[in-house]
Amino acid sequence: MKNLKFHIFIMVLVIASMASCLVSAQTPIPNGDFESWVVHSNYSNPTYWDSPDSVLMTIPIFGQDVVFRSTDFYTGTYSAKLVTKNIAIPGASFDCPGFITLGKLHVDISNQTYYVTGGAPINDRPTHLMGYYKYQPVGGDSCAIGILLYKTVSGKRDTLAGAYFSTTATVNDWTHFSTFIIYDTILTPDTMNIVALSSAQTNMHPNSTLYVDDLYLDYTVGFDEKDASAGISVYQDKETSRLIVFCEFPSAQDVVSRLYNISGQEVYAQGPVSMANGRMVIPCNGLSEGVYILAVQHNGKTFTKKFLLGFNR
Repeated sequence: MKNLKFHIFIMVLVIASMASCLVSAQTPIPNGDFESWVVHSNYSNPTYWDSPDSVLMTIPIFGQDVVFRSTDFYTGTYSAKLVTKNIAIPGASFDCPGFITLGKLHVDISNQTYYVTGGAPINDRPTHLMGYYKYQPVGGDSCAIGILLYKTVSGKRDTLAGAYFSTTATVNDWTHFSTFIIYDTILTPDTMNIVALSSAQTNMHPNSTLYVDDLYLDYTVGFDEKDASAGISVYQDKETSRLIVFCEFPSAQDVVSRLYNISGQEVYAQGPVSMANGRMVIPCNGLSEGVYILAVQHNGKTFTKKFLLGFNR
């Protein structure tokens, strides 16, 4: 026989959720619409972003820029245009992609290497990186737009999550892209870095051109920060129709999960199972949009999390 008291408890939570289910505060990407640009003497960078131009354009006579303020935009007035170029200087010749980053780009021309430090602050857990792009590749080249999320603990910066979008296709019209961010931990990042490259492979081809505009972070699932079960985080992967659930448990043995709809009906159950890295996956195909309650039973206790399931923007 089902536990009637627990069923009534779930019903109360569902009713309360109809009035209090909130979407978490969203961190904006600094100048993600590329409307603001810093104009230098012989090149421009989007505000808050860095590019190889800060080094390439210091080369006397042979300097070239690979990032441009373009009036070919999705919205607004400008977009970022990234172009792969061959850089020929006395004693060396190399291909350089159009490259922008929210961090600080360090370029070593003599060794033809680079690395990135820093980034922009963030204090939440986005589920997707999204935006708009156009791409004209040369010779089978590929572009990439990606994000990495970090957290510094005791002076050490660890990578918590990441995602990237890449294509080799010619895309002449502004097109939306979306990439799902994969987390390896329940921790909340404090720094993000977003990069975009006109050539994302070793064998790059000059004149491959990527346009980027209106980048933003998506937060698919709403949740209440004051929820008593703040140790449970629920994220929806729309592309694969799954819920990704993180549970802040000391151990992950014998976990039972149950999903209830707005009417208090149980629509899914699994377990007992062992959770790998405090994470489990729940299929949500076949479910309708709306407020749901996830109940997780572990070590003789039941923890609940209310969230909003949505499929359309």
